[in-house]
Amino acid sequence: MIFDKMENIADYFEDLPLLEKVAEFVRDLNENGKEDGTYEIDGDKVFAIISSYRTRPQTPEMMFEAHKKYMDVQYIVTGIEKIRWARLNSVDLVEERYSKGQDIAFYEGTPLFDFTLTKGTFLLLYPDDAHLPGLSAEKDVHVRKIVFKVMV
Repeated sequence: MIFDKMENIADYFEDLPLLEKVAEFVRDLNENGKEDGTYEIDGDKVFAIISSYRTRPQTPEMMFEAHKKYMDVQYIVTGIEKIRWARLNSVDLVEERYSKGQDIAFYEGTPLFDFTLTKGTFLLLYPDDAHLPGLSAEKDVHVRKIVFKVMV
C-alpha cells in the first residue's frame, strides 16, 4: 500500500505508469468538476468511481474487502475518512465473488492499521491489501471520494 498526497503521485509513475492517468483525471476534476458516477479513463485498464456519502462508525457486519484484478487508489476530494487495513493473509475469507465475475471478496479479521485520509490524500491498495473503507475518523462527516480502479 502507498499512503501519500495527490501532489506527490508523480513519484510513483516509474513503477506504476497507469497512475499518470489518475493524475490527469484529478487535474481535470479540479479544473472542470465532475458529477458523481463512473468514468472510463483508459478502457478497462483504468476507471474512476466518484461518490458522495456520510462516513459511519464500524459495525460488526462490516467486512474487509480485497480485489484481484484491480488496485484501488482511494482519493479524498473533500472530507475525512478512516480506512482500516490488514494484510490479506491475516484475515479470513467470508465470501468471494470472483467466480461470479466480480472483482471482490470479503473478509473478517483484525485491522493492523488505520489510515485517516483527508482532502488531497490517497491510499493505493494492492491485491494483497484487505481494506475497510467509509469509516468515521472522529465523527460522521460528508465525504466526496474517487476510487480509481487500476488494472494490475
